Amino acid sequence: MKPHAPQPPFRLSPPSRRPRILAHSIALAFAGTLAAHADDDIQKVIVTAQSRAQSVQEVPISMEVVTARDIQNLGARNLGDITGYLPGLQVDATQPTQPVFGIRGVQAGDFGIGTDTPVGIYVDGVYTGKTGGALMNFVDIQRVEVLKGPQGTLFGRNSAAGAISVVTNEPEATFDATGRIKVGDYGRVDADAMLNVPLGDSTAARLVFVRARSDGWVRNTSTGNRTAGDNTWATRLSVKQKVRDATLILSWEHEQLRQNGWPAFGVVKDPALPFAGYTGVYDAAYVANFTDPRKAPLQNDTDGRESRNFDGVTLRAEIPIGGATLRSTTAFRTFSSLNLTDNDGTARVDFRLATQDQKKAYNWQQDFKLSGATDKLDWIAGASFYDNRERQNSAAIVNTATLDSLSLMQGGAPDFATLFGGLGMAGVPGVDQNSVFSWQEDNLAKLRTRAFSIYGDLIWRLAPGTRLTTGLRWSRDRKEMQWQVPGRQSAALDALLNTYGPAAGLDASALPSNIIFAAAGPLAATPVNATRSWTDWSPRLVLDHKLNEDLLLFASLSRGYQAGGFNVFTPPNPGSANPRERDPSFNPEKMTNLELGFKLSAPALRATINGSLFAYRFKNLQDVKLGGSSAIPTYNIINSDQQAKGLDLDARIRISPRLTAFAGMELIDQTYQRYQTTDSSGAALNLSGQPVGTPSFTGMAGINANWEALNGRMSATLQGNYHGKSRCNDDTRALQCLNAPAFRTGTSGGKADLRLGWDASNGKFGIGLLVNNLFDQRYVYNLDGQTKAFGLPYASVTPPRTFALELRGSL
Repeated sequence: MKPHAPQPPFRLSPPSRRPRILAHSIALAFAGTLAAHADDDIQKVIVTAQSRAQSVQEVPISMEVVTARDIQNLGARNLGDITGYLPGLQVDATQPTQPVFGIRGVQAGDFGIGTDTPVGIYVDGVYTGKTGGALMNFVDIQRVEVLKGPQGTLFGRNSAAGAISVVTNEPEATFDATGRIKVGDYGRVDADAMLNVPLGDSTAARLVFVRARSDGWVRNTSTGNRTAGDNTWATRLSVKQKVRDATLILSWEHEQLRQNGWPAFGVVKDPALPFAGYTGVYDAAYVANFTDPRKAPLQNDTDGRESRNFDGVTLRAEIPIGGATLRSTTAFRTFSSLNLTDNDGTARVDFRLATQDQKKAYNWQQDFKLSGATDKLDWIAGASFYDNRERQNSAAIVNTATLDSLSLMQGGAPDFATLFGGLGMAGVPGVDQNSVFSWQEDNLAKLRTRAFSIYGDLIWRLAPGTRLTTGLRWSRDRKEMQWQVPGRQSAALDALLNTYGPAAGLDASALPSNIIFAAAGPLAATPVNATRSWTDWSPRLVLDHKLNEDLLLFASLSRGYQAGGFNVFTPPNPGSANPRERDPSFNPEKMTNLELGFKLSAPALRATINGSLFAYRFKNLQDVKLGGSSAIPTYNIINSDQQAKGLDLDARIRISPRLTAFAGMELIDQTYQRYQTTDSSGAALNLSGQPVGTPSFTGMAGINANWEALNGRMSATLQGNYHGKSRCNDDTRALQCLNAPAFRTGTSGGKADLRLGWDASNGKFGIGLLVNNLFDQRYVYNLDGQTKAFGLPYASVTPPRTFALELRGSL
């Protein structure tokens, strides 16, 4: 960290400028760091969780803060790399274009544009929209605030379970330039650079560039290519302008991702086994033939592919108006993504199945926020508008041999092999019973979402040390959905039949138009539309009291709201007797949360400890489950009511000026209050009262040490996380809680990370060694039954231990 430079006559900081100590306190939260010098006392991080600049210890919300130093210590590239170190936060970034976010066990996958997720992701106050555009690179991050529990009043719709607020660095009034490069095993090369330039007394610009690339830690033996790597770059240019007392910030950001898809590790030892021993269920006799994917070679017939292009433009304005402040945020976002994955975990031609998901989205947002304060009242009032348009193409990619295998597995006949054998015997050149032709089916969807809300939030100072917060948001959402399921794409097969079929008495049009999307195809051969609207009131009530200068007690009752939506894989069926099939929309999700907490600072001990007891009920949580009547299981929207109670704790203590310890944990008991589903055989299954699956315990701990050496300062940070085993229910024991001879899923586990560093005494140069997954702990997760019709489940495997060397410099 460079020393303070003399300030010019004009400062770009807003009227409520953040204390300069923030720049030197990026070590708070969980990792005490190099900035924790002997002359520092208990440091304070300023957050904006309540749309006001406040010390984190003064905010009556259960929350965690990740600082820039925390990100550096972990070598984190995005939110997926910090999962485990914030108990209660779950981020599955296995597929960066389809990540899964959860808070306190409430999570749902990104299963189509027709729905949203219960965790809102915000960057500088701008809602990122769908998860396909949410898992972005950390680009010049100041901090990440993770707010637990409903945040609908201030953050809006789709924050029913909580919100993640990413805050970036703004242009400053002094010249600054930094750069960093990191190289490691598996071809890891990361780099980032920042240039901050004052352009006059009232203007400054900041340019940031980030690059991350690796070859991947596993090789696909079928293609020879490495996978499980990454390849992204991102940039942001922001300009800050002072106009009298007003401040304007205009920023543009771009990100591009191009990498191989995630590896699908097949777990069946004998690839010929399905025809010989699969009975339709993963019983003990069948799973006895599973192999450990951590030791078996990766064999995929496709490497898969993930790509994303993202662009965003944001204009933020802060304008004093009398005794109040008007803040305006105008933002435009657009992204396109592609996700192609192997979905059979093998290289067998007769079992080939891949899925491809393509999305295109663009939206604009406008938020106005007027705030002010008096001796007794701190108030905020605002209005926001959100307009989003998206397209999605979900494709299943198979071949005629795969379709024959499905028929055989279900007791049918190999129709295509018989057809091609007959054509070969009739003299058609190059065709016999072993011929294979490609076959692709598409599910097309369009969605337009328009949302409007008005809100207010008041902090009443009832007495010295006592505050009452009341907040309320009214929201209206309108969604217009369109479905279309065109006929199959099999150009070579159709050309063959059109050329030789008539002579053999065959008609290409006699083949089924769709086999995989057989149920949806006839309903949406031409575009089908539906529209729904919903309204909601989301309140919050918080009472907090400072028992003394160092202890804050609070109690809160709040409700969150997530808009309703549509099942993109089920177009309306007007002729059905089932009302859910006639109208494939689903109602909004709502969460009610009660919380009792405390925040304690102990200056004499140089320690902080925060905790909260919580209990919530989440109604109508939407999720996706494989099932249906088609040959290959399809994604179907299901809903449940869930409830939970638990305890959050986090603490840090500076044992000495050179030594800091930190820890956090969450205990939770999460169960289904209402959940009717079906088991693997299609029989009705009632999971009401059973566990959802969230581990009862998650925790993290670590220690940071620093000492003077080599004309500079050495530092060491060792931290680890742990989670208990998944709490199984009658529906998850088959795969998510598998106990096979070769491996187990749903087990307890964790990992440790180490960073050793040295920084020059002037702060202008540094070097660091990072070791992620220090003890090389490997786990099998996401065991998938998507190819249940084949009897070929596949899984993901956590990465091995990695090493990286980091060099940092600044002017």
